[in-house]
Amino acid sequence: MIAELLLVLSGHPSSLFTSTGQLDPAFAELLHPGEQTTLEYLARIAIRYRGLKDAINTLGASSEYISSMCAAIRGVLKEYEDLVVETERRVLQRDDELVASGSFVPLATLKAVFAEWDAPMAALHALVEFIRTSEPTQIVPGRLIDLLMERSRSGVARIAEIMSNLSLAVQRVWRVHLIAYIVHGSLAHRDPFAVLKPHRLNADVMPLCVSSDTRDSIAYVGRAIMTVQTASRSSAPLPRSIAIAHAKMLAEVLPQDGYGFDVVMAKIRSNISEWLWTTVLTRRDVDDAIEFL
Repeated sequence: MIAELLLVLSGHPSSLFTSTGQLDPAFAELLHPGEQTTLEYLARIAIRYRGLKDAINTLGASSEYISSMCAAIRGVLKEYEDLVVETERRVLQRDDELVASGSFVPLATLKAVFAEWDAPMAALHALVEFIRTSEPTQIVPGRLIDLLMERSRSGVARIAEIMSNLSLAVQRVWRVHLIAYIVHGSLAHRDPFAVLKPHRLNADVMPLCVSSDTRDSIAYVGRAIMTVQTASRSSAPLPRSIAIAHAKMLAEVLPQDGYGFDVVMAKIRSNISEWLWTTVLTRRDVDDAIEFL
C-alpha cells in the first residue's frame, strides 16, 4: 500500500481512492477509522497537486503575466515533488525515522512528512481555481498583482512566502513592460501600458500599490518618449546613456516597494523634463511658441 500511496502523492490515479479523494468502500472496511482518515488526508493533498499541474498547463497560455505566475507555481510544486522522491528513497533505505522497526511505515509518520503541504496546496488550488473561473476582465495585470499581494498577507508563513514569490514573478514581467514603455517607447501587443493613444494610460495594467502621482509620471514619460520617437522632425532621440541609466534605476525597484518606486519614477520624470527643455525644445521652438502666443 505504501508504494501505491507514494504513486498517488506523485499525481498518479489509484483504485484506492475515488475521484474526490474518498477511500474506496471496498478498502475502507478493511482499515481502522484513523487509517482511513489519514489516507484520505494524503489523497486530498495529492488531488490538489494533480489539479494544479493540469490547471497551470492550461492557464499558462492566457497571458504573459499569468504564464509567469504559473512558472513560479511550477517551482513550488517542484519542491513538493522532490519531497515525494526523497520520502521514497528513505522508505527504500529503511530510514529509522520513517520505517518503524525497519519493517513497516506508520501512516501517521507519512502524514507528518506531508502535513506541511496541506495548507499551501489548498491555498494554491484556491488561487488557481479563482483565476480559472473568473471573467477575463478580473484577471488583468493590475488586478492580478493586487490579488497576489493581498493573498501574501496570510497569517500562515509558508503561504505568505509562496504568494509573495508569485507576486514578485508577475511584477518582474510588469517591470519589463514598463521599461519598454518609458525607456524605449514601445508597447506590448497584449496588455499594453497605454491604449488607443500614447497619452491614455491603461488603468487595467496599474496595480493599486502604484500611487496616482506615479501613474501620472508613467503616463508623462511614456507619452514624451513615444512622441519624440515618432515625430518626423525630431533629430534628437533619447541618448543611450539616459536610457541605460533609467533602465538600471527601474531594475532596482518593483511597484510593491511603494516609496522607493515613487522616488525612482519622480527622478526619471525630472530627467526627461530637463532633457526635453534642453534638447528637444530648442530656443527656436521656445521663441516660436512665445511669438505665437
